[in-house]
Amino acid sequence: MNIEVVPHDPDWKRRFEDEKRLLTERLGTVMARVHHIGSTSVPELAAKPIIDIILEVPNLADLDSARRTFLDLGY
Repeated sequence: MNIEVVPHDPDWKRRFEDEKRLLTERLGTVMARVHHIGSTSVPELAAKPIIDIILEVPNLADLDSARRTFLDLGY
């Protein structure tokens, strides 16, 4: 398996913000916060071109019940 590492892309921040907005709209109160993590979140750092996201949730059972929403979003 080849792993691609590319120069930092300033568009990664916008792509995260777009995904954050979509998750917020679709999940509502199921989640408390959305964070951009990993190497694409670090300015000027070369990275694998994959936007890593982590959610803070008040209740894991509610997150589990949102499974269909994640599937519909392509996760």
